[in-house]
This record gives sequence, structure tokens and C-alpha cells, in this order.
Amino acid sequence: MGQRTTATDADIIDAVRALGPAVDAAADWIDRERRLPDDLVEAIRAAGVFEMYVPRFAGGAEVHPLTAFTVAEELARHDGSVGWCAQVAAAVTTFLAWIDPAAVLAMREQTGHLHLAGSARPLGTATRVEGGVLASGHWDYASGVRHANWYLGTCFMERPDGRVAGRSMILPVSDGEIVPNWDVVGMRGTGSDDFVVDSVFVPDGRVASGRWISGRTERLYDPRLNMVAGWAPTAGVGVGLAQGAIDALVALGAKASTGSPVPMREREAVQDAVARAEAITGAARAFVTETLNAAWDALADGGDPLVRAVTRAQLAITHAMNEAVRAVDIVFHAAGTNAISTNNKLERFLRDAHTGVQHAAGQLIHQRPAGRVVLGLSPGAGDPLRDGPSTPR
Repeated sequence: MGQRTTATDADIIDAVRALGPAVDAAADWIDRERRLPDDLVEAIRAAGVFEMYVPRFAGGAEVHPLTAFTVAEELARHDGSVGWCAQVAAAVTTFLAWIDPAAVLAMREQTGHLHLAGSARPLGTATRVEGGVLASGHWDYASGVRHANWYLGTCFMERPDGRVAGRSMILPVSDGEIVPNWDVVGMRGTGSDDFVVDSVFVPDGRVASGRWISGRTERLYDPRLNMVAGWAPTAGVGVGLAQGAIDALVALGAKASTGSPVPMREREAVQDAVARAEAITGAARAFVTETLNAAWDALADGGDPLVRAVTRAQLAITHAMNEAVRAVDIVFHAAGTNAISTNNKLERFLRDAHTGVQHAAGQLIHQRPAGRVVLGLSPGAGDPLRDGPSTPR
């Protein structure tokens, strides 16, 4: 089943594919400097990537989740960190549906464009004051924050009934401090430093509330699809890394090694390995494509078919991220000692794939709801249809 794209979706995908050579050219710099170069960020922004999940009423593209998957895959095929920054911006942007539409428009007027970073993890505290809240917090893994102009922070705050619960809110990146401490094995270029705020005022309109999401009718922001929409581009990064590793091995095809004068592409073991990796990657992509389309279509009907469709889409996302690691490992080992050289991208794809799968979307616990539904049970405690906004942690 193919994707039902709009002209806007197709335009963004085409623009991203055209950026491939620029991403390739910047990849070494990105890995070394732990961030994306400003000119590449501007090109990605011009392609509409950072706003692909922004609501149409606020000037965004509001794309199909499969478009977000494809965009992240195309970028990660050239560099994992670039794909990662794109997927994070998309996932966090879904929260705009939970705040006052007037506040979203005011945000655009204030900064000219909407580029979000952030976290759904409640690592801050907030206290209510006249007209809003005062927020303080220290969030790690703030991927892409150096290029974003808005930050989504989730804070513990007291509810009217006296209980304490997590509430997400959006504040200008300029109101906080970026702590440069990103030193990791993979995804080095995401610039996932810490972000700190201290007693920053956030108006009520920028505090997430069920009041606002209840008035949204667009499928992309339906709470039942929230985790699937947010994590679709995360899976795209995994599949893109697998495809990029295959591309890197193919590029080494004419190369021999110290152990054999036979070019790699003429060795049966390499041929077998690249075929297995291609099958794994293609199957993962196909499963995501099928299930994202099915979940999107099922939203029109609701009921039990929607529960099955959403849990299968979540299964496909987690499955794709883990299968991508398997494909990258096969390709890496097939290249022998050639793979460990930083003169080609194979070792980087290996590092990035193993780092990316540590993300919450790659954790195998997310397979259980689908297994329960297939067995005739409810999705259970890990129900991806749970109420409230959530994004990859």
C-alpha cells in the first residue's frame, strides 16, 4: 500500500533528496564539531523539514507521518545526526496541538519560524503565578537545541486537586542556557547538550492542556496516534542508517584488502551479506509503510480496528530500529578491516545505529501491546493509546 501524499509532502521529500550531496560534504565536520553547520541548517529549514509537523493554521506543512519517516530516512542515509535533528524537531512539534492556537501564532510572529527542541521527560518544576507559571529545570539530551528557537520542557507542578503531575510547556531557547557537555560514541553531531532554565515565566497559552487538544480535529494530532506520529521519523533514522551503511559498502566494492587481492564486490561472502542487509532494510521499511498508512486510515473509523492498527504501527517502529542495527552489523562485518577506517562512513553508521536504538522508541517493551492485541487482550499498561501528549524520551 503506497503513501497518500499531498503536493506539500512530495515537495518536502524532493527537497530533502536534493540536499544529499550537501549533507555528505558536511558529515565529517558535523561529527567533529558536535553540531550541524549553520548553512546546512538553513537549507533544511528552507526545505520545510523543521516545520513538517507544524499545524497548517500556523503556516506548517502538517504532513502524513510516513512523509516524516521518509524525510528522516533520506537525511540519515547521508548522516545520522542530521536525520536525528530532523526527527526530534518533528516529534516535539506535535505538542503545538496541545497549546492555545493564538499562542502558536504569537510564537511564529515573535521568531519568524517555528523550530522546536525539547523533552517529554519531567525534569523541571513549575509553580503557578498570575497569568502563567514560573518554570525551572535541567534537561539532558536536548538534541538540536543549538539551532532551535523554542524549547519544550516538561515540569512537575501541582494540579488543582493537590496532586503533582507532569505538564509540558514551551519557552524561548533564548530564556535558558545551553550547557555544552555532549561527548558520546555515536550521533555526535546532534549537539544533544543540556538545557537549563531558572524561574522563566511561561504564559498559560504555552502550557499544554487537554482544553486545546480537544478542539483539534486533524488526524496528525489525534492523541491516539501521538506516539506513532512522534516516533515515525525516529524509525526513519534507523532505516536510513541501514541504507547508508549498505551504500557505504557498495562504494567500497572495488577495494581489495591486505588478506585478499579479490575486490570486495566479487567475494561471495560480501554478496551474501549485502543481500541480507538489503532484505532486512527493505522489509523494515515496508512494514512501517503498511502500518503507518493503516493507522492513519483507521482513525477515520475508531473502535477495535484502530487499537490493532496503532499497536501494529508501534511494533513496526520498534522493529525497524532494531532490524536496522542488525543490517548495519552485517554490512560492517562484511567489510572486514576496511570497516574500521574513518576514511569511509561505515564505522560512523555503526556508531550511530547502536546509539540511536537506545532511544525509547527502540526499546523492546513497545512490542508488548501489539502482542497482547494479537492474542485477543487489551494493549495493557504499555498502551500507546494512552491520553495526554507524549514524545520520544
